[in-house]
Amino acid sequence: MKNSSLFFLIFTLFFLIGCSTIKELISGGEVPDLSNYDDDSAKDQVLTSVTTLVSESEASFQNGPTIQGDNLKSESLTQIDSLKEKLLTDGSVKINPAEAYLIDYLRPKQNPDTLFLANLYFETGKKGVPVAFQYQVKKDDQIFFEFENLKSRKIKKIEIIEGGESRFNHTSLKKKKLVKGSLTIQNDNTMTINVVKNGYFKSVVKMKIRKLSKPQSYSVEMVKDTLIETRTVLEEVVDTLFAKVEDKKYSLSPRLDITHQNRMDFPIEVKKIENLIGWGYWLGLNREDLEKYKTLAEDGEESEPLISFIKSELNIIDENTYLPRSQNSDVYFDFRKLVADTPSLNSDVNFGYFISGSSPKTQKAKIYLANKSKLYEHNISLLVVAVNVEYSQKEVEKEFYTEISRLKLTLIP
Repeated sequence: MKNSSLFFLIFTLFFLIGCSTIKELISGGEVPDLSNYDDDSAKDQVLTSVTTLVSESEASFQNGPTIQGDNLKSESLTQIDSLKEKLLTDGSVKINPAEAYLIDYLRPKQNPDTLFLANLYFETGKKGVPVAFQYQVKKDDQIFFEFENLKSRKIKKIEIIEGGESRFNHTSLKKKKLVKGSLTIQNDNTMTINVVKNGYFKSVVKMKIRKLSKPQSYSVEMVKDTLIETRTVLEEVVDTLFAKVEDKKYSLSPRLDITHQNRMDFPIEVKKIENLIGWGYWLGLNREDLEKYKTLAEDGEESEPLISFIKSELNIIDENTYLPRSQNSDVYFDFRKLVADTPSLNSDVNFGYFISGSSPKTQKAKIYLANKSKLYEHNISLLVVAVNVEYSQKEVEKEFYTEISRLKLTLIP
């Protein structure tokens, strides 16, 4: 008994679904035109239409109601209008796959409306003077026409011309006779209709011209879209710092002056500098060289000459024009490096930049000086610059690229 009840319920359910489907097919669905098909072809089309509608009904029954018509929210309607405008303007539009249902509202109608180009009565001319009508048409438009002679005994000729080609020509249309037909437009063109009547009396012609545009084709494909997003992130920034650690002046007395020093030695030291990457020095052996150095410092906009020279060495610039070379035949000068630091490419006798190694020593080099002149005093200038790096966190704006999937709806011309 239970099995019989279950069977009855299932049978009733499918019967109701089938009835509603067939009702939809008859009342609201698209019923194919069977006039131009044989019996077997017509049967196949109807079965295909019914099968499609049943499948849609079953899918609707399983998945719940879809968003249609009045159920759309106002914001959805605004979105659809915006997408439609973009589709018509650009020829394509991309949407989120999660909003695939919008395609049903965006795609062009597959059953375009019939447009009446003409539905009128008009008088012909006489003595062979034609009456002409012109219409703009597009490729693949379907043109349906009817001409009926209502008055005179005979109309000499009715002709339809597309561009410069005659597409329809009917002669001797008798009174109360109707001629009709159809044609397909070959290219975007002007369609001209000429009606010619001989004799001394006019006639009246009833003319109907209908146009059925070709359905707009479209394609839907899944594409990858690149989304560019700008975000503020924390990034480690490395700053290169230059610090003058020594700026001294020395005086070497002549050899005959026993009250003052005519020789000396002193170290080049770099103390308490974290993250040291290098150091540089410049030694002026006379007053004229110091004046040249000062002149260069006045001309430089960014930094003094020794720092500019070190920057050029860090950027691997082969030519160096920043520091004056200094020579003095009266002064004995000896520079001794005490660490394994590597000199840069353009280092010279009285100046240089050295790339720091792993040695923890603060004393980097030692300089020996002696005045060989018995009569003249000489002034010595020493500049030392230390170079280190400083790490910090800084907020920067960066662009991030993400590939996302999009449904692309494209109108096919």
